[in-house]
Amino acid sequence: MWGFYKFMYPRAPRSMMPKDGDVTTPRHCDFCGNSLAEYRGVLETKPNLVASSDSASHLSDSHLSDSNSSDSNPQVNKELFFCNNEHQADFHAGKVYSSAD
Repeated sequence: MWGFYKFMYPRAPRSMMPKDGDVTTPRHCDFCGNSLAEYRGVLETKPNLVASSDSASHLSDSHLSDSNSSDSNPQVNKELFFCNNEHQADFHAGKVYSSAD
């Protein structure tokens, strides 16, 4: 039985295991909502602000540069986390995630 489990469920390669200093706390992808360890995904610490139509009218370039230095606008200062580079690109392209059933 031990041989069967070793064959069916082999160990992951060392390159996939966390290294010293990696953050292993689970985070949710801002595009699809999947939970993944932080070291396995893409963390965007200075996200590009994608202004929606209702907030674009009152945000100017000078206001955005001023709010980057302060904590007054949480939408600008929030770190974004994605499962992979494709989810990051789709998020910034304005696409909406739809699960394939």
